[in-house]
Amino acid sequence: MNGPLDQAYLDSLADFGEPIEPERQAWRNGDSHNARSQRKMEVEWFDAAATSAMVETPDPLIDGLLDAGAMSVIYGDSNSGKTFVALDMGFHVSVGKLWNGRTVKRGLVVYVAAEGGTRIRKRLAALKKHYAGSSIAPLFALVRFPIDLRSNDADFKQLVALTRAAETETAANCVWIIVDTLSRAMAGGDENSPVDMGRVVAAADTIRDQTCAHLSYVHHTGKDAARGARGHSLLRAATDTEIEVTPGSVATTKQRDMESDFSIGFALHDIQIGEAPDGTPIKSAVVKWTGETAKPGKQAAEKAPPRSQRLLMSVIREALNEAGQNIRPIHDGPIVRAVSADLVRNRLYMKIAEKAEPDEDPVKLANRRQKAFVRAVEAEIKAKALLAAIYNGDRVLWLP
Repeated sequence: MNGPLDQAYLDSLADFGEPIEPERQAWRNGDSHNARSQRKMEVEWFDAAATSAMVETPDPLIDGLLDAGAMSVIYGDSNSGKTFVALDMGFHVSVGKLWNGRTVKRGLVVYVAAEGGTRIRKRLAALKKHYAGSSIAPLFALVRFPIDLRSNDADFKQLVALTRAAETETAANCVWIIVDTLSRAMAGGDENSPVDMGRVVAAADTIRDQTCAHLSYVHHTGKDAARGARGHSLLRAATDTEIEVTPGSVATTKQRDMESDFSIGFALHDIQIGEAPDGTPIKSAVVKWTGETAKPGKQAAEKAPPRSQRLLMSVIREALNEAGQNIRPIHDGPIVRAVSADLVRNRLYMKIAEKAEPDEDPVKLANRRQKAFVRAVEAEIKAKALLAAIYNGDRVLWLP
């Protein structure tokens, strides 16, 4: 499946109204190194360029949100739901289904799960069950591999080759490559280094040049969530579209050539996808959209929960998913899925320590972690976003 495509295949694409650009045809014919060189440098005069802009046909991947062949970053805190959001968007593109009322350009989607693991398969199983009524087979290829786009040219060359093979098998153009996450794709590199970040940006450009697909990095926020995706600023400079995912909301924070006022609400909905041999339910989640909303202004942003509370809630959700137990903490009350407060505290301490400055005084760090935990728990309980009780001598936490 790695060989050149025959002319019949190229002709079949023309039948579907998808003309092959010179660089794409060169790439498809196995000349990936010279695909970019098929484009010639030329001069465009001012008046001619301005006039042609009025008749150019837009080529969106998702109308009003992502352009075909461009670069985007989908970022958010850990456990904010960014992978679920990226998978949902990718699924809609792979089946040509309207995404929140917006038209999409159907085509092959290649999702690179650089963190590996089997959890991503469960999420795909949940999507399959959630959209079981669809009669269209998804053009969706999963690559579970700790890809190195910073220092290993062989990895992105292999990704291009796999994409070419997937295009051959599906007889469809690849329109979107999603790499989840950027930090894993840096293979231990320094996100704040212009050299290391420059390499992964250059790798993205090369992959886009050789596949003509849109490329997205799934990424994390920095210590100060208000400053957006973490790492060196040249990532943002190279990005056409930035999409921020916070618990319950997706919003654009940068659009190079479009209005950057898109915002939509969502909730993660648990789905049972099967049972383990011992009868334990196997679950994952899917995104349920709650409709477009006005982007929060400065006043609304000031009322957003502090970072410590958002970090606490993300740790609790993760702990409930991985170590929660079904108990009845209140006499005659309902059975809930709860987790030990000590376990949550320890996990939160680890998260805070991971992001602490290397030279921070250990005593100050210990005091800061303790205060962050106590204050965040008290604030979330007061806001009725968290419940607590004593169960068998231990304090347990659960979500309402």
